[in-house]
Amino acid sequence: MRWSTDWGGIRVYGCTLVLLVVSLWVMVRTPSFLYRFHLLSIALLLGSVYFFMRETLHLMPAVIWFSPDWTVAASVGFLAAALLRWPPLQIAGLSLGLLIGDVMSACAHREQMAMTLGQTEFQDVWWLTAFAARGCSLLMEGMVAGTKLAFKRVRQRVRSGREPEND
Repeated sequence: MRWSTDWGGIRVYGCTLVLLVVSLWVMVRTPSFLYRFHLLSIALLLGSVYFFMRETLHLMPAVIWFSPDWTVAASVGFLAAALLRWPPLQIAGLSLGLLIGDVMSACAHREQMAMTLGQTEFQDVWWLTAFAARGCSLLMEGMVAGTKLAFKRVRQRVRSGREPEND
């Protein structure tokens, strides 16, 4: 989304509004107040981790996997996948969290540069993080299904070995 607007001296790109609307829509559609609160707390956690990693990753180059963006995306995506299972809630929490982190970053650097929310770098990181979160979720679901199948087969073998033969 290339279109943007100035809102009180802050440049806001269109993706910010779209992600905010989608996140709030999913949050409103969530049936339980407690689950909404859980989603909001996870979004705050993801936003804090995103902001912290963006600010301090250059101080720890040994933890960078492929690139700083990939490291941040994989870390935040893994947290989102581990804390939220349902895909719409995962994307909503991830979107809200990254928006919170972007706002924190813009506020922290408002003296050095103009405040912008949702620029193209943010959009790239959002896509990469969403891909990492969904990929990690699918990987974890596959591992759980494989483990269940392995335990089921082991249990069947153990039971078939214990049964007396009727000859």
